[in-house]
Amino acid sequence: MTNLTRSAQYRPISTVRYGRGETPWYRRNAFLLGALAVVVIFGVLLPEPGSAARWTKVLLGAFALCTVAWAALFLSDVKKPEWSKTVVAFALLGLGLFLFWRYADAEWERLGHVFFNWQLMSEPLQGGYTGWTVLRDGLWLTVQLAVLSMFFSTLVGLLLAVFRSFNNPVLNLFIIMYIDFFRSMPIIVLMMLIYYALPFTGLRLSPLASGVLALTLNSAAYVSEIFRAGILSVKHGQIEASRALGLNAMQTMRMVILPQAFRVVLPPLASNYVASAKDTAICSTITLLELLKSAMQIQAFHANPTALVAATVIYVLLLVPLTRLAGVLETRMKSRRSTAR
Repeated sequence: MTNLTRSAQYRPISTVRYGRGETPWYRRNAFLLGALAVVVIFGVLLPEPGSAARWTKVLLGAFALCTVAWAALFLSDVKKPEWSKTVVAFALLGLGLFLFWRYADAEWERLGHVFFNWQLMSEPLQGGYTGWTVLRDGLWLTVQLAVLSMFFSTLVGLLLAVFRSFNNPVLNLFIIMYIDFFRSMPIIVLMMLIYYALPFTGLRLSPLASGVLALTLNSAAYVSEIFRAGILSVKHGQIEASRALGLNAMQTMRMVILPQAFRVVLPPLASNYVASAKDTAICSTITLLELLKSAMQIQAFHANPTALVAATVIYVLLLVPLTRLAGVLETRMKSRRSTAR
């Protein structure tokens, strides 16, 4: 008896028939549509919120169990098209949210008034500024801090990774000391030392320059390790081939290693940029009214957290495109590489 015959012998009869093209009764469209109709009728007949409180939870539990069972039966069918499974999955999610909204003992109006009171953001603060104006100024300062620190940290981190790849023992010792020190040091302490301690040595920096310097020193240590991982991912045979062609170390790094390393470092580099952009909130400790600090001041003035919700939405709208852009660039680089082959 062959292995194929043995495997077929111990499989369920329904599975064997389904593999031959015979659809089991519980996966046929007629049964699924009929069961769906029963579930829909069940949902329409659900009691109103607050009525028959003893049986409402039981009926909701039975309805949820029937709905999940039908969805599991539909989603586990390999012959159903993927688009229909996607529709069912989103419909199941929407149904769960609707049931929570309808039957949950929640104070939706009070929730909206406390956390989503957008009208309050238009009321004037001290000095005649509105909440939206203060957030706009804080956003502009956050963008400056993020962009400048990203640029300088990338430049410094790349140089550190390139110098470390030359395998100079003395130079590598100082680079490793720099990376270990700034990766271990809390950034808030570093920022306060730069802004408050450096003036005692005769070096006075503005709050913006101090924030950028602290963010750069901290982020450059992580960027250096990211670039180093990308450089090490390049196969040694390509380096030997470039040397055989007469390229020196800098030409090999510029024309062979770095173009391939960038494809590897883009995703972690984007994640590091997002983390650095969120770290700009720490700059509030050196009197910088960036986005989060501005929102906290508005929240303290109105005694309402709507400004913090607005700042969170702005952070999401600002940082999500950055991560998506890194994914698009990575895909394009991979396609160009496959085309070049």
